[in-house]
Amino acid sequence: MIQTAVILSTGDELTTGKVWSLRQACELGDVIIGTGGLGPTADDLTTELVAEFLGRKLTMNHAVADALKKRFAARAIAWTPNNLKQACFPDAAIIIPNPVGTAPGFRVAVSQGKSLIWLSGVPQEMITMFNETVMAWITTERGKDSEIFSCTFKIHGLTESKLDDLVRPVDLGSQDKLSFRAHYPDLTLRLTASGGKAQEKDFVERCEQIRRVLGSHIYAEGDVTLEERVGRLLLEKDQTLALAESCTGGLISHRITRIAGSSAYYYGGAVTYSNEAKVKFLGVKPATLEKYGAVSEQTALEMSAGIKEKTGASVGLSVTGIAGPSGGSPEKPVGTVWLSIARHQSHEARLCQFHGERERIILGTSQAALNWLRLALLD
Repeated sequence: MIQTAVILSTGDELTTGKVWSLRQACELGDVIIGTGGLGPTADDLTTELVAEFLGRKLTMNHAVADALKKRFAARAIAWTPNNLKQACFPDAAIIIPNPVGTAPGFRVAVSQGKSLIWLSGVPQEMITMFNETVMAWITTERGKDSEIFSCTFKIHGLTESKLDDLVRPVDLGSQDKLSFRAHYPDLTLRLTASGGKAQEKDFVERCEQIRRVLGSHIYAEGDVTLEERVGRLLLEKDQTLALAESCTGGLISHRITRIAGSSAYYYGGAVTYSNEAKVKFLGVKPATLEKYGAVSEQTALEMSAGIKEKTGASVGLSVTGIAGPSGGSPEKPVGTVWLSIARHQSHEARLCQFHGERERIILGTSQAALNWLRLALLD
């Protein structure tokens, strides 16, 4: 199996004092991937530092320099000489094209069997460079002797420690590796294995073991977001959705509509932040708000029923809560959120309690609401 070490950095962080990170990465990995610091400014020091680390001179690649000048001219952007920094690379480096941005990356041999790859630090550029050039090189050049199998599971409703505990019984082979990534509100589990075609059957069975152990906590596999999964289910079930949002301020609607083709299943929604808006646009009863408050089971139920009725959607989903940092009370602390789903055959509400800063509560609420909708559609 290829051992990969990753260095994540920005230009101003990668100084001579960070050379140790390069040395450590080269000791740990066969393929070392770094990002950032390839731009034209004085604090973009990556290329110079890598050249110094490898004991090589910097050489200008005239083809890259010419391409940069043509790109600037075509876009009517003023050219400044410091842009030529982006055309200088350590001797014997192989250029990695950057179709999205101006600064190319490079790949250079460190020692026998070890390669150092450096990509742009801009996420969109880095991903494109990796997918179009680096991954192809890894699979064709570095993966000749073994095939790599991997499966990524997207998970909701478990802590990282609980997930680790649940998958411990999975019978891993000697070439299998489980890795965890907590990136709120997502939790990702990845199974990776290497070997020939003979290992593929065992890998498939281990994936099945994970599915059986985690069940409905897995909301998707691969590079699929929760909103994409919900959208596919709405299409499969021939259902339409309308949203009534309070504390999330339209975030759920944004997540739904960022998916191409969502107009096929999303009718629209209302951001009813004030009590008056809840009454006027959703038909929430003033008596309900007065007796129970805006953040309550009763209000959430009336919000979901109201948006469903007014739009004619198959499903009405509502959220109302206290995102903070103020507005909480002993009975309803910051992070208290009520969700509700109204459908033809059912009308329910659910209480959630979130912790942390305002943006974390809002994001967590949107994830919990979409995941509950996913489960409701699967039922």
